[in-house]
Parts: sequence; C-alpha cells; structure tokens
Amino acid sequence: MFFSDRRKELLLLLREEPRNIDTIKELLNVDASSIQPHIKKLKDAHLITEEKKVYALSETGKIIVENLEPLLNTIEVLEVDDSYWKTHDLTSIPDFLLDRIDELGHCELFEPDLDHMLETPKAFIENILSSKEVFTFVSYFHPEAPSLYADLAENGTKLTLCMSENVVRRLFSNFPEDANRLSRNENSKIFIYQKPEPIPSIVVTDRFLMLKLYENNGKLRDQLLMSADKRALDWGKELFWYCVKVTESIEEKSHSQ
Repeated sequence: MFFSDRRKELLLLLREEPRNIDTIKELLNVDASSIQPHIKKLKDAHLITEEKKVYALSETGKIIVENLEPLLNTIEVLEVDDSYWKTHDLTSIPDFLLDRIDELGHCELFEPDLDHMLETPKAFIENILSSKEVFTFVSYFHPEAPSLYADLAENGTKLTLCMSENVVRRLFSNFPEDANRLSRNENSKIFIYQKPEPIPSIVVTDRFLMLKLYENNGKLRDQLLMSADKRALDWGKELFWYCVKVTESIEEKSHSQ
C-alpha cells in the first residue's frame, strides 16, 4: 500500500483537509486516469472515504498518516547516504534524540576529494560566516578553525565553544594570536571539558547544523553531515547541550587571559 509514492502523496495531502478530485489533480499535477486507481486502492483499504465527490481520510487513515510522516522523514534522513549510517556509531546520540532523527530533515553529506583533504567545505564556510550565533562542541583540532572563529567573534557573531583540553592547549600554543582574539572578545565563551567526549564534533547555528560522527571502528573521517531544516537546528542545540552536560567538569576560559 505504501510503496507507491503517489498514494503516499495523496494520503499526506488529505491529511491537511478533504479535497475534491479537481483539487487533487491540480495539487499533485496528475490527470484523473492516473490518480483514480490509487484512490480506489485507498478506498478499498478503508484509508479514505468519499462523500459528494470529496475525498477525506477515514479514522483509520488518520491514525496511519499521523505515524506515516515521521517514518517517511526518517527514511529521507537515512537515505542521504546508506553507507554513512551503516558505518557510523549512532550510540553516541542519546536515545531521546535518536528517536527523533527524522527532525534532521533533508541532509547533505560532504566529503573532500584527494585534492582538497584539508579544506573545509565551501557550504560550511559560507553558512557559518552568515550566522549570528554559533554553538560548537569539538574534540579534535582543525588548523582553519582558530582564525575562522576569531574573525566571527570580531564581526559580532555570538560564539559558545566547548573544547577538549588538548584542543585548547593546541589553540593557545600554536595559534596564540587567534586564541587571544577569541578569549578576550566579549562575543565568545570558551568552555573546556575533561571527560571523554560523546561525539567528535557538532556545530549548530541559526542557519544550519553540522554533525561529525565516529565510524563503527572508532576512526574519524573528514565527513560532514549538514542540514538547514528548522527542526534540525533545534535538534542540534539539544545535542550540543547534552554533550556539554555529559562531559561534566566544565571550566570557562577567562576573557582576560
């Protein structure tokens, strides 16, 4: 019943409100001969009803469609790249967020080719430079990050950075100028955690969510999963604060340092 994209579209359309055949044809961009067989199947399955040539969801149909949309959204998330979800460790995502993974919406997977292994994807740079607020949880050091975040803070972006001790140590020892620009800027807050991290990296802003996960073998590849869906941003903020909470022992770096 649900393997047909057309029938799924029709059910989701009728979820909004009852429709007559002319409205259905117009909104789904179909003709009567192509949509009528699907209508018949749904009527025979008692998922939709017809009264005075107006079609509506039956009570059973309402129950099914209410659960169908999250399922379809979850499939859309997982289909971004089959091999990605199969090969990456999802146990680092808490159950209460994993149960709502459909909220990630339309995701894109970015992986650099051999000629650009150390370069940050252009889509990430463009979006973070346009962001007004940035939350970052990170356990590994990227050489492009210090100047990028320092520039953001100086340009008025509100930053909340939660980093491991090793990352902070490299930041202040290898990039002291950028570290001072960050630590002294009133727009940035730097937190240091001492406990093992739940995930390698998450960046969530008012524009997008970026997530990086370990592979099942514990290795970390330079693959970025990104989404700009509104619900994904809220989901990402919950994951950020969850990571901050479970790492405990958080210390804030003074701006005067």
